[in-house]
Amino acid sequence: MMGDMKAGGGRRAGDAAVAVALAIIVTALAAAALLGGPTLDDHWTIYLSDSTRGLAKLVEERWILDIRPPVFDAWATLLHMVGIDSIPLARLISSLPAVVLLVLAVRAFSRRLPDEAPFFAIFLLLVLSTPAAVRAFGVYRGDFWQLAAFAIQILLVRHVLFVQKDYRRKTDAVLALFALPATFAAITIDYGGALFGGIVAMATILAAIARGLRRWARSLLITVALAVATVIAMISWQAGAWAANFDLYQNWIEMSYGSAGAILAALLFGTILHNPIALAGGYLGREQWSRGDTGFAIIIGAALVAALVAIMQIDAQRRLITFSNSSDVAVLVTALMATAGAKIADRRMWMNALAGVAILSVTVSATVNGSGSGWQSGAKRISRIVAACPQTQVFAVSGWRLDDGSASRAARREEPVFTLGYKRLARSYGFTAIVIPRDRPATAAPGRCPVLLWIERVPSKKRVKPAQVLKAAGLGGLEKARLSLIRGENGLIVRADR
Repeated sequence: MMGDMKAGGGRRAGDAAVAVALAIIVTALAAAALLGGPTLDDHWTIYLSDSTRGLAKLVEERWILDIRPPVFDAWATLLHMVGIDSIPLARLISSLPAVVLLVLAVRAFSRRLPDEAPFFAIFLLLVLSTPAAVRAFGVYRGDFWQLAAFAIQILLVRHVLFVQKDYRRKTDAVLALFALPATFAAITIDYGGALFGGIVAMATILAAIARGLRRWARSLLITVALAVATVIAMISWQAGAWAANFDLYQNWIEMSYGSAGAILAALLFGTILHNPIALAGGYLGREQWSRGDTGFAIIIGAALVAALVAIMQIDAQRRLITFSNSSDVAVLVTALMATAGAKIADRRMWMNALAGVAILSVTVSATVNGSGSGWQSGAKRISRIVAACPQTQVFAVSGWRLDDGSASRAARREEPVFTLGYKRLARSYGFTAIVIPRDRPATAAPGRCPVLLWIERVPSKKRVKPAQVLKAAGLGGLEKARLSLIRGENGLIVRADR
């Protein structure tokens, strides 16, 4: 993948190191997708793809509520219609094709510009091993689709800056089949990602015009126009439902685990630290640095700064930044890292180190996001308590109950999704969860077995007392019980014993 097989032994060794590393990385991503526990995002996709309601009602009543264009909702609905109801399996089936397309795109661009093959290969290796990619791959949403589409956009930026001739059907048709749909997808899959995709697309068009690549510029301009028109149409369709439901715009974002600044810092510096070996190439191979490398770094760096400024300005008005809709930051950073890393592609020791660190990084991230994570952490604890005492009563409420916006329409919008998640997990772990409706408080009394109150999506920084949680949840009858609080990865469990 990294270029001409007539190259020296170092280059061939680099090819082997990258190939082995990619195989291990994809395996680790697949394992993380299969072993990771479900989260609210996963359950949202299940809720938005329930085809048993009938496609027309699903579109009119649920897709319209999504905070993204319903592109991935349509795909998830198709999977549901053919009988794929398992979240881990659906994650894998959804994300693996995106990996395959990304690898094929890298291969096609490398064949077209063999001298740039080291950059393309290292960029692929770095993108797939970032914590952002592991997180996106392990969620049943369109996050990884967005990331892969945006990465293909970056391949086109590199191509436009280094190719010597404008688009020709004979040599470039395959590249266009990857790059133009990817540009359209990067802008239309996620409203947050649309900002990044649009900025990079416009930068690519300007670069193509500056280099006299009029056919590429024209094709990209048409693609961007169609994508923007699609986004405007989707927003126009969904705007009424948003206005009716989002009286509190923080909704689930307010319960996120980090501020906007912390999220962006994690994406920026976490991506750099996940494989600093690549940066060594900027020094070791400084004699090989070209004007094209400088131009590429300027375009990507400017796009990164412009996107960060834009989303920070938007976020200052209304909280919007999450890991999901900002993961393109990681792709832009890896593009800069790959520019430096490409300069050590013919150095066996450095390439082996680069591949080794990539494997280590993705393994650590996959382990953190793997077995026991998500809501299944709480479900497993409850199942063990129920197994020890089968008469244990398990109640559950949305994490909104502990938030200041619990009475908002935005909170009510998510109540059915929480209910769906609790019931699915409880059923899979062998117990029954009684979800307490907002307007109908419940009463329980501990007997020989305890009473449990299960609440997911509660930030660890939120300090609460058991009695306070019971009151907020609407669960009474336990005033004289012995209460204890069990903190989990994503939520908490209140235990009431006689």
